[in-house]
Amino acid sequence: MRKPLLIELGCEEIPARMLQSLAEEFARCLVHHLNSARVLPPGAEPQVAWTPRRLICLMPEVLEHQPENIEQILGPAARIAFAPTGEPAPAGIAFAAKHGAAPADLQRVTTPKGDYVALHRKSGGCDCRSLLPSLVAEAFAAMNLPRSMRWGADLRFIRPLRWVLALFGDDLVPVSLGGLEANRESRGHRTLGSARFPVLAGAEYPELWRRNFVLVRPADRRAQIEAAVARVLPVGLRRRTDAALEDILINLTEWPDAVLGGFDADFLQALPAEVLVTVMRDHQKYFAVEDDAGRLAPHFLAVINQHGDPHGLIRHGNERVLRARFSDARFFFQNDRKLTLAQRLPLLEQVTFQARLGSYRQKSRRLRALAEWLAQQWAGCDALAAAEAAELAKSDLTSDMVKELPELQGIMGGHYARAEGLPEALAEAIADQYAWEQPPRSDVGAAVSLADKLDTIVGMFTIGDVPTGSADPFGLRRQGNGVVRTLIERQLPLSLAAAGAQARTGYGAQIEGDPGPGLQEFFRERLGFYLRETGGFAPDRVAAVLGAGADSPLDTFRRCQALAQAPDLAAVAAVVKRARSIVRKEKWTSVAVAPDRLQAPAEQALYQSIAALPQAGNNAADYAAELQSIAALAAPLERFFTDVRVNDDDPAIRANRLSLLAWSVARLSRLADFSELQG
Repeated sequence: MRKPLLIELGCEEIPARMLQSLAEEFARCLVHHLNSARVLPPGAEPQVAWTPRRLICLMPEVLEHQPENIEQILGPAARIAFAPTGEPAPAGIAFAAKHGAAPADLQRVTTPKGDYVALHRKSGGCDCRSLLPSLVAEAFAAMNLPRSMRWGADLRFIRPLRWVLALFGDDLVPVSLGGLEANRESRGHRTLGSARFPVLAGAEYPELWRRNFVLVRPADRRAQIEAAVARVLPVGLRRRTDAALEDILINLTEWPDAVLGGFDADFLQALPAEVLVTVMRDHQKYFAVEDDAGRLAPHFLAVINQHGDPHGLIRHGNERVLRARFSDARFFFQNDRKLTLAQRLPLLEQVTFQARLGSYRQKSRRLRALAEWLAQQWAGCDALAAAEAAELAKSDLTSDMVKELPELQGIMGGHYARAEGLPEALAEAIADQYAWEQPPRSDVGAAVSLADKLDTIVGMFTIGDVPTGSADPFGLRRQGNGVVRTLIERQLPLSLAAAGAQARTGYGAQIEGDPGPGLQEFFRERLGFYLRETGGFAPDRVAAVLGAGADSPLDTFRRCQALAQAPDLAAVAAVVKRARSIVRKEKWTSVAVAPDRLQAPAEQALYQSIAALPQAGNNAADYAAELQSIAALAAPLERFFTDVRVNDDDPAIRANRLSLLAWSVARLSRLADFSELQG
């Protein structure tokens, strides 16, 4: 027989950003402990739900009785465990005593190695009701918490526990967590539902919660938010899409509703749209509203944890708060423009970039030189514009607006640049310097953005502050991802080794040492991540192209494109692996082939086939053509191994044949390391 197991952990409000991971962590630990006790049927999956005040895990089926298990413990050989009379000998008696059994429990068993004695120990068979209290408590204690509070009887959790509901079918599970005893009660919405309501059986979940104004499933809260927004928005207006904010609001509410508010339309003219949206989203958790043409409208949507706002009190309060915040922002915007970005440069001396890497004024000087160098690597890119934009890029860090709204770094610099009449190319490049989801809109912007990221990454690697495990306090992985994405998606060729060396030059004697080989491996990992996750390429294809070089992200991407569309290379990969194995075994490094010493037709044919491979271009089409030619080399390679004896008696011939193999492997590995291909 099987019954559902329902566990609800009720607590003070948990931060929205932690909710989902905590609920899933509790479910994972519970499943692990139930599996260890062998009370979960095969394929059982938990149903996980959460609200700010509760974590819920429902196991639809748990076995009522733990299956019995008979374990065989093998002992010494029967010939020494039993005396000739058949009575247990000292060895058998000692074996039985060691495992807490009587000599009479010894049994003779036949194995492929002969007759031995064994004990059969029976375990399991318990009623699950007797196991669940300890299993649930152990699962709770095993949770990996990002941080925790401690109170009561040494109980640790992210927030204080207030109630525990634990039901196995319609039976109460008497689990105790730090002195807090489980019961049959849950709690409704703080103001709309019952303070406490009884739960007679797990089958009442989740409808009983809904009747107490608690939507335990995030998907239900999402649907209710969407319905509420559609209900309050007038025709011609729509909510501006903001998936991240929606996820936060889902985790801030138990019974969400929406209120439409408004603000003075003059703010639309007085402040950039990014300022208005950032204040609404990041400070107030409001959705911005736009018209059908995508223009920001003088309205906002507040998601509330209430059932409507019949008297408009909530709407009025939110409008008053937003009006004050917009007024502050307007003052900052006007006051900030009293100084130009260039006039703000000396103020950057007082803003620390990193304790060992100096101030942002020092960084701005490095960025000017590095951005100019980067722009010179690409035809048609305005190096002077890149240099000027890079030097001014960090000036907005000294503005009141950015101090109040750090999310607008760079974006405000772009607006201030336009306001003082700087060229649009400079303003756009400054605004795009922190681009993550999309690359900068211009090559000048790319030079500025890459200079910023490369300067930070190289500086941190030089002083040894590098990502370790899951720790990356300076966000270097994200910045590395930005470097790779920008170079590939803007199709900009660049040697990362050369760019890294140039970035290191900018620090001069300010810091000692160099980034070391870890920097190359870092970019290799970031490039591999992009190719797999964003490019969608198979892991073995990614490993193959990275094995042939990863200094230029754009070139690596093009090789990966060509390899993904190439014909079947399994046959040529197999013989290339064989050739590489011979070369490595012999520790042969020379690739100087003497064509006049190639005697056998098979080795002459292989040499001619390899020499004829095209290698003129460096785009995906050229690489595709080269791979097409490589695919046809399986036959001459195989024929070489069939007809030619590499270790010839003549040392000169042997050396030449080894060089031919080494040269062939090197030439065939120009685009990819075929030994990484899985099929």
